[in-house]
Amino acid sequence: MDVAPYPRFAPLLRYPDATLDAALDAAVAAIDDGASGDAALALRRAAAALGALAPAAREELFLKTFELQAICSLEIGYTRFGEDYKRGMFLAGLKDEHRRAGHDCGDELADHLANVLELLPSLDAEVRDELAEQVLIPALRAMLDDFDEPRLRARLDALAARGELVLQEALHFGNPYRELLRALALRLEADWPGVPQRRSGRASENFIPIHDRAAAAELGA
Repeated sequence: MDVAPYPRFAPLLRYPDATLDAALDAAVAAIDDGASGDAALALRRAAAALGALAPAAREELFLKTFELQAICSLEIGYTRFGEDYKRGMFLAGLKDEHRRAGHDCGDELADHLANVLELLPSLDAEVRDELAEQVLIPALRAMLDDFDEPRLRARLDALAARGELVLQEALHFGNPYRELLRALALRLEADWPGVPQRRSGRASENFIPIHDRAAAAELGA
């Protein structure tokens, strides 16, 4: 399995700067190898849409998608576990993995999607498989569900009903980050086939991938 393309997605999932165009080109080149046709097509669509935006519009779109009245969260531990204690254990385990790999998470948490993608090639195969199947793929499925138009419209209606001002409503629809996340999900599902479709959203299973074994035993996990 070639996991080298995954870190190429990481710069695309951080606040956009002057390096974004080069990062988009590198990601498309890395995935467009004929082995992931649907993923490559989705990524090319996302790259074309993001590449056509002015720098200020890119920044605005990123903030609207992931931070201000965010459509979804880029912290996959939160997406998968919510505020459950399992997320804390998952974060602690990921921090250890980042430290062992010599990877600097910067200003983001250890479970930020970009940081996890950069970490993947450094993980042992067994740990990488567990992370992909139990957290990454289910979290991305849940994120993509959040982009579904009926869900978006219901969310906007709920905000309006509470008297909240909806910020830049048009940015919710036709969002190129949906295609970017879809490309990533398709590539992951091609590399780790067979993950049950029911496995998405918040975890109810009694598992905590990448965790401290002693702490897990103490907590009865």
